[in-house]
Amino acid sequence: MRAYAIIVVGVAIVVLWPFRFVEADEKKPAIETRNSLGMKLMRITSGKFLMGSPATEKQRNVDEAQHEVVLTKAFYLGLYEVTQSQYTKIMGENPSHFSSKGGGKKQVLDRDTSDFPVERVSWNDAVAFCKKLSARESKTYRLPTEAEWEYACRGGTRGVFHTGDKFYSKLANINGLSYSSYGTSEAGPFYRCTVPGGEYQRNAFGLFDMHGNVQEWCADWYGEGYYAKSPKEDPQGPAEGTERVLRGGAWPSSAKACRCAARNHLPPEDRTYTTGFRVVLVTP
Repeated sequence: MRAYAIIVVGVAIVVLWPFRFVEADEKKPAIETRNSLGMKLMRITSGKFLMGSPATEKQRNVDEAQHEVVLTKAFYLGLYEVTQSQYTKIMGENPSHFSSKGGGKKQVLDRDTSDFPVERVSWNDAVAFCKKLSARESKTYRLPTEAEWEYACRGGTRGVFHTGDKFYSKLANINGLSYSSYGTSEAGPFYRCTVPGGEYQRNAFGLFDMHGNVQEWCADWYGEGYYAKSPKEDPQGPAEGTERVLRGGAWPSSAKACRCAARNHLPPEDRTYTTGFRVVLVTP
């Protein structure tokens, strides 16, 4: 599903597609920006939110203790997960399983996967991409912190998902079997591969695919008990660890693994066909 904006002018109705947020006051920072790769990024304002899940949230995990977090700085976050074409332009290769030369090429036969999210990228690969993109653009790109990611995912909402407290595969590219749904027994499509960014409704901050498609690397080391001792302002994760945080769930994930508060973690050198990333552009 794609997002539409409808403007009523007199008796005429004008449909603008795709929907784009516009900042009326040009003296203010742009709400949406685009770099030389054509990568679109949305400005996420500073603010506070409740990170993690309440004790009453069904199927929550023990590492999700709810706590207040304040993000003191605005930042730009990719509207979409980094695509295969964007990754190839910067890194000179496309490691994706679901591509014309990847192990999953039969599942995307005769499809142009340029706008599919890149996957089979490690945390180290994602950081290397950010460094090369920063050098190309003469700006600072990096992975989002775990707190930034969840704040952006929630989009100002307090539900289990940014869409509410029920979720299944008509709302995101996830496992479509009925037992994988959350808060409902409804089943939906199960594509068993990634799909192009922007196929589903964006969240209130204008971001696509914060639930499902590929799980996304965050900057932080993972710590199961970190929430109990993390600073209230701009938490950066533990100082050390053995695994990095992943967020958002992926195309084969059940809905519970795609909750706003759900956390995953893998060694930084791991590459899987469920794992990609999106980038932050640091605001001057």
